[in-house]
Amino acid sequence: MQKTVLILAGGQGRRFHSFDKCFAMLDNKLLIQHAIDNISDLADEIIVAARDEQQGEKISARVHDKINFAFDTLNGFGPLAGFLSGLEQASFAYSLVIGCDMPFVTESVVKLLFEIASTGYDAVVPRWENEMLEPLHAVYRREPMLAAIRDTVKRGDAMIYHAISQLKDVCFLPVNRIREIDPELKTFRNINTPFELKKSEKFLCSK
Repeated sequence: MQKTVLILAGGQGRRFHSFDKCFAMLDNKLLIQHAIDNISDLADEIIVAARDEQQGEKISARVHDKINFAFDTLNGFGPLAGFLSGLEQASFAYSLVIGCDMPFVTESVVKLLFEIASTGYDAVVPRWENEMLEPLHAVYRREPMLAAIRDTVKRGDAMIYHAISQLKDVCFLPVNRIREIDPELKTFRNINTPFELKKSEKFLCSK
């Protein structure tokens, strides 16, 4: 199965003092570069969903890998705008969707998500014990998810969860299953604030 990895980079970074998170540095490397390096061996294509061409040019100038870009065409729809533009660009049936602020995304976990998706699911979305989902660390089948997003947007709704709820066949993967191969669940660690960035530096040093 050929695989797309879609990285959402268009966020406003409000909790990061409006700094573009994908350009934050962790261990002398861009956050987005960490994510790319961790999954590049299993991706047949990498798409970065950027806010606009200006952001895309800045990312392209600083990222060393061959990546494609999609640009948000919707305003006010948050990550759903990146979902839409990115999946529209995707060449293959299944896409992993992650945020650019996930520097510890783990290849073995991503492989598991794709393996489960390949059995015919419209999506494989990790689910915590408290029923919370990880929609930005999940694999989606392109056509059903695009249809669900377009319908959600048509109703003026920006909630990813509401798009997922329209899919017919979703595997909500218990996080405990992921713990078996990633005991610390580092794959889900994301960086929303400068404080979390500093904590992540310590996390790297402890490895």
